[in-house]
Amino acid sequence: MKISKLLRKPAVFAVVVALSAAGIHAPVMAGTIDTPEIAMQAELQIQRDDVRSIMARADVRDAMLGYGVSTADIDTRINNLTESELLQIQNQMAQLPAGGSAVGIVLGIILIFVLLDVLGATDVFPRI
Repeated sequence: MKISKLLRKPAVFAVVVALSAAGIHAPVMAGTIDTPEIAMQAELQIQRDDVRSIMARADVRDAMLGYGVSTADIDTRINNLTESELLQIQNQMAQLPAGGSAVGIVLGIILIFVLLDVLGATDVFPRI
């Protein structure tokens, strides 16, 4: 029997295709993930969650809405903060008084507005 007639049979054709595909190996590239990299990503997520929890407070949310900043803009900007910006926010919040004095709350809100204005989410301070 000729090969061309043999390849017209579906079972033989399927076997030939399967054997030829088995010989093809696609290169696989996989990088390793270091433990410090995973730890840094987890730390960044914790810092973002801390900032979100502060922004979720009723008094802060009301102040932000009073300035015309929507909650969707806040979440978007928090997700786009870099590591250094998150650390800066956390450090400045850690320096605020624990009692939550009116001056501390106002300074915290102003800091958040400045950061949101620098990132382009708001236009509260047009000269920044």
